[in-house]
Parts: sequence; C-alpha cells; structure tokens
Amino acid sequence: MRGSIQGSSRTGEACRVLVADTAALLTGKVLSIPQRSYTTPSVVEEVRDAESRRVVEMALSTGRLEVLEPRREALEEARKAAMRAGVLRRLSETDLEVLALALMLKNESCEVLVATDDYALQRAVIAAGFRVVRLRYPGVKGV
Repeated sequence: MRGSIQGSSRTGEACRVLVADTAALLTGKVLSIPQRSYTTPSVVEEVRDAESRRVVEMALSTGRLEVLEPRREALEEARKAAMRAGVLRRLSETDLEVLALALMLKNESCEVLVATDDYALQRAVIAAGFRVVRLRYPGVKGV
C-alpha cells in the first residue's frame, strides 16, 4: 500500500479521484466511473460476499482501485470535521478512515469525490468540503 497517489493525471490539470466506502464497493461503482478509486483496508475487510469480493479483486487487479491506509493526522482531521458536522458519534471507525483518506488525497492537490449512501458520512464529507457521489438512495440536503 502506497501513501501517495500514483498514476493520476497531473499534466496541466488537477487530478480527480473517488474515495469509496463499503457501499460503493458492494454496488460495483468503482468499475463504472472514469475516476481512479481509492479505499481503505477496513472497507475492503467489510466486503464479505463472493460476488462483491470478485468486483473488488477485479478493480484491484486492473488498477481501478487502490487501497491506502490514511495517516494519523488525516484521521484526527476527519474526527474534527465529523464533530463540526455533528455526526462524530454516528460514524464508525471505517467511516472516519474513508473521510481521512479523502482529506489525505485532497492534501495532494486532488479533487476528491466520496462515494457513499451513509447519511452521517455524507454530512461529514460535506462539512469537510467534498462532493458526494450517491449510490442508490437520495442524499442529504445539499448533496
């Protein structure tokens, strides 16, 4: 697992990436979007059914998905954003890691989209200044 973005287009334009939560992997969204996708080890661990595991394996093997561990500083920043949004107690550690990864990638000059249907995570993502990609359900107001 690398700690920085590899292979993103940076020639004259900012890179654009998607950070995927568990629902994004379960729906196969990472295979149907043009952006490079990133997720955390804990998200991958939550994918347990055989069909979804195949999708994750395909995304990993084709380079469409990369797994990165968010840095400690990014996790602390994620907790602060979740607190500002009033949802810290409703987020799992995995949710916080997804938000932390988005913050970490943003610090590398990327436009970051976060794919999730989790309303609490959507609120934290918006509070942190990111756009949300909804998967199956309508988003929270402002999404």
